[in-house]
Amino acid sequence: MNLQHLRYFLAVARTGGFTQAAREMHVTQPTVSSGVSELERSLGVQLFNRDSRHVALTSEGRLLVSYAIQVEDLLEEAGERLERRDLEPGEGFQFGAIDAAVIYLLPEILKEYMRSYPGVALKTQVAPSRNLVEDLLMNRAEFALIHLPYTHPKIETVPIYRDTMPLVVGPGHRFAQRGEVDLAEVVEEPLILFHADSVSRKVVDEKLAEAGLELGAVMELRSPEAMRKLVEAGVGISFLPQLAVRESLDGGALKLVGVHGVAFEREIGVAWRRGRYFGQAVRLLLEAVFAVYGGREAWLSKIAGKP
Repeated sequence: MNLQHLRYFLAVARTGGFTQAAREMHVTQPTVSSGVSELERSLGVQLFNRDSRHVALTSEGRLLVSYAIQVEDLLEEAGERLERRDLEPGEGFQFGAIDAAVIYLLPEILKEYMRSYPGVALKTQVAPSRNLVEDLLMNRAEFALIHLPYTHPKIETVPIYRDTMPLVVGPGHRFAQRGEVDLAEVVEEPLILFHADSVSRKVVDEKLAEAGLELGAVMELRSPEAMRKLVEAGVGISFLPQLAVRESLDGGALKLVGVHGVAFEREIGVAWRRGRYFGQAVRLLLEAVFAVYGGREAWLSKIAGKP
């Protein structure tokens, strides 16, 4: 059933004639006549009794009028809601984030968002960056906060946060009282590092390769919180995000040690599938993230397709 043909039918029913309906719809009379005839053919019924002077609804036509009015009202209501961009109770979406983003960057933003829009159902997938990108590619998530850089032909990214990755040791470690050590000394220690497929690990591996050094004993984990606890316990030393160790450094559970001539840092950014349309509920959360950490103009430029 063609909605425009249904509108022509309602206009004829309201005005009592094809000419009047055409005038109301700002089209030609043959256009209205053709539309109504096509609607009758598609339904297999006659909607109007026609003679040279009068047009009257048939019983089938009167039945269709009641439904057509409901359809027209629903379309008008939908248009008004989309124009206002209201959020309906039960509306929801999924986004992804690395654990550092969920733990350290998003709590206050999510708290305010859920307070302002209690009817929106949020589902958060916490995983390594590569898994989050897979969700984006499979359209299982609207966007994700991942480690950067991340390059993929179907993925767009905008950096929002740069975090250093200092060398941290337990208070009883032999490096704890030294202000700075050489990278060659570091690789001789038991190291607790992120898995080799993570962006954070690649940062460390690249610096070691530049210095011509190779890793010795390494324990690999995915959770910065678990790594922090193990370093505090004296199991090993690690390069950990400043975000993850700030409280431990302030409380004395960890000690920060400089590495001569080397700086480790990583970026966290928003990623999404290229060409994706963001609904109002998603946009409001993204706007809140960009309001705190920046990147809004770059995001708007990319979703608008500008270089």
